[in-house]
Amino acid sequence: MEKLKAPSHELTIRVLGEVAFEDRLIGFSLRSRSGSLPVTMYKFEEVVTLLNDPFPRLDWSDLERWIKNIIRDPELVEEIVAAVKEEKSDRDRCLRIRVRMEERLNQCKKRM
Repeated sequence: MEKLKAPSHELTIRVLGEVAFEDRLIGFSLRSRSGSLPVTMYKFEEVVTLLNDPFPRLDWSDLERWIKNIIRDPELVEEIVAAVKEEKSDRDRCLRIRVRMEERLNQCKKRM
């Protein structure tokens, strides 16, 4: 797996920033007693945090659209599409996507 290319200044601002209410992403965290808990995310880092949850639930096509249209990171979109297509389980998809998103987040934090 090759490293992601260094992000531009504009991409760094979008990755580290907060999106508008209408551009938020909604996922779920599963709990044994309370079931699905909705998680509303306005930041890229919040998505990474959800993916680090023991039982994250996120619609991969929603994530793909959010990264493509709101964050505007075509390289990361390609990684997400490949993970969804190539991995056999949601757990494996989640792990692979999380690693790439963490990589992008760390690149952006180092740039600032």
